[in-house]
Amino acid sequence: MSKEEAVLLLVVSLGAFVIPFISKRLMLPSAVGEIIFGLIIGIFFKEAAESLTVIHFLGSLGFLILMYLAGLEINFERIKITPKKELLIYTFSLIIIILSSFFIVIYFDQPKINILIYLTIAIGLLYPVLKDSNLLSTEFAQSTLIIASLGEVISLIFISGFFMYFKYGFSEKTFIHLFEIYIFFFTAYIILKAFQLYSWWNPKKVFKFIKAEDPTETDVRANFANMFVFAALASLLGLEYIIGAFFGGMLFAMIFKKREEIQEKISSFGYGFLIPVFFIEVGLRFDIFEFLKKEIILGAVLISVTILIIRVFGAVPLLFSGFSLREVFAFPFALSMPLTLLVAISTLGLETGVIKEDYASMIILSALISGVLYPWLFKLIMRI
Repeated sequence: MSKEEAVLLLVVSLGAFVIPFISKRLMLPSAVGEIIFGLIIGIFFKEAAESLTVIHFLGSLGFLILMYLAGLEINFERIKITPKKELLIYTFSLIIIILSSFFIVIYFDQPKINILIYLTIAIGLLYPVLKDSNLLSTEFAQSTLIIASLGEVISLIFISGFFMYFKYGFSEKTFIHLFEIYIFFFTAYIILKAFQLYSWWNPKKVFKFIKAEDPTETDVRANFANMFVFAALASLLGLEYIIGAFFGGMLFAMIFKKREEIQEKISSFGYGFLIPVFFIEVGLRFDIFEFLKKEIILGAVLISVTILIIRVFGAVPLLFSGFSLREVFAFPFALSMPLTLLVAISTLGLETGVIKEDYASMIILSALISGVLYPWLFKLIMRI
């Protein structure tokens, strides 16, 4: 390890430890504070960061764990017990968001990647906001999490489809890959059914995958094996590895209903160090002075406002649900903070060459704006 790499690793490690305390004092989400910290230290380590591998490796691993946890957090049992009428309304709300995203991009002739930006929904920031607001146990919060969970799955499908189209276009190779992906998920479905049957006959043996009291930490090993297997298979099928990690976590969530302990272990491991390193590394990739350019600021504000407006349209069907007027008014803000997936889109777009650095900077800045402003407005509305 070179001296530059050692110094940068030291600074990033200290930042990962200190930033949550500073972010809390400034009433910022930790992820926002970590990206800003990365932007600041990027002024001094920009050239060194581009040639060093340790930080990039840790950040990539953090990204992988972040997406695995996103899949693991989806509560399929809650979705199953949701009345069909409510589920239909929630689905219609998501369809409006998707169609509005396509319409705006096509009508105003915007870059196609904006479709992903506008329709993307994530629960990564929503969950802690609901928890901090003491709303997590309410019907509104549970319904919003169901919609966000469905939206996150749809978002990941669109993201994987978009980057596959960019890579192969409408060609024979695309359809071959689609068939391979179908086989992949069909096989995963068969494995799911086999695990369900096995767990029914051998509940004590399967229980160790979600609650292990032996020193070998079988549950953690099983989950990391699951994560890496799905990431590797996704790469072999021409998908981004993080898409595989997400669906790996989602599959585990479908198999094991009671998984709170293992979820807590992986969250502690991920959010304790590797995920903060990922967000810091995202900041390191960009030039902070790019964010101060007029066109970047205006573009980021426009993206953030458009995300909110689209979700206002999506909130209309909820008037026919059990939501109060205040909750319907707060709903667009709750779904307008997809910080983690916006960061993922900008990262993937930059790595695959879909977008240039200035547009990636615009997406990151819009993620920061929505990640700071919309949680605050959501909390304000729910307090009234």
